[in-house]
Amino acid sequence: MQSAPQSAVCLEPSVAAPTRIPSRGYVRAVPRPPTSALVRATGLALIVFLGVACGTDRVAPEAGSTKPTSDLAANGAANANRTEVAGERLARTDTIAVTPLERRAFLEITLRSAGSEPDRNPVLARWNRDPRLGVTGNPTPQDLRRIAEAAQQWSLMTGLTITVGTESADVQLHFVHRAEFATVLQTEQLDPPAVGLTRVTFAPNHRGIIDGAIIVIADDDVQVGRNRTITHEIGHALGLQHSSCGSSVMDGSSDGDRSVRWSPSPLDARMASLLYDPRLVPGSSPATVRQAVLATATEGVTCASVDLELIKAAGSGRHYLCARGPEALRPCTANLDREPKLPIVNPDVWTDGASLTRHLPR
Repeated sequence: MQSAPQSAVCLEPSVAAPTRIPSRGYVRAVPRPPTSALVRATGLALIVFLGVACGTDRVAPEAGSTKPTSDLAANGAANANRTEVAGERLARTDTIAVTPLERRAFLEITLRSAGSEPDRNPVLARWNRDPRLGVTGNPTPQDLRRIAEAAQQWSLMTGLTITVGTESADVQLHFVHRAEFATVLQTEQLDPPAVGLTRVTFAPNHRGIIDGAIIVIADDDVQVGRNRTITHEIGHALGLQHSSCGSSVMDGSSDGDRSVRWSPSPLDARMASLLYDPRLVPGSSPATVRQAVLATATEGVTCASVDLELIKAAGSGRHYLCARGPEALRPCTANLDREPKLPIVNPDVWTDGASLTRHLPR
């Protein structure tokens, strides 16, 4: 009997603060099996939650299930030079040269669980076709623009052709009130401050092939926050998990050292490109990935420093994007429609990190 496609859940909570919009992190969610309303029209069996995952697409094996056929570590030395995926044998003759930092970052963002419990059976997961995004709920015009921009950015990095439409969506983005998250995701327990959550489903009998995703985004979050959440959650839907690099859009920390930029960083671009490199096979075990991705390169991308933060004026409640750095006073812009380039030209205000002023002291 054909087993049900597998799924995973990730969520991103928001934390209130009096003067500063903080970073958002990930917390544990305990899901329940969804109802038949979430069964895809392809006739696949009921989607079942099998584990807790925040951005990591963590899935625990079903009772009585067997390991993926692509797990070379379990196949023994006789299979060390081949990878099997869904019954198709694929030759793996090339290795990928990366720097030591890139290798560590790639193993983290594709294979390491960001939840409180480790994934006992992680595999490399990605799409094997071009996904189509759909949008429902109450998106703002800026939300729609950010979705289109993010689709184009992730397309360039992965080699996929990610489109946005209204019908036959593979990845559905819901802009709804936070109180509706549990209903849309059919999840019993959610952290009330959550502002974004992604649920990824996998093809039957193949956890390495992503088959669909549902993204929920709080429509009452500030626009800059939603901009980043959109990019971040689409990254999860494509197979990326969490990065510990603060300037990465896939950073899953909840402290103030995380970037508020909503465009993928150079490190994100490199990781997405590696994930969709044809020399890597979806469903591969960590051992197989380590054999294929070798730290033999001397030049590559790095984890850049966080160079931008979002600050809220205590009196007016207005938000500003401010440069970060060692300077006593740093420039800020009130234009939140576009991600600013540094240095900020003609700043609206200046900040010392604790207060805002409209004029530089003489």
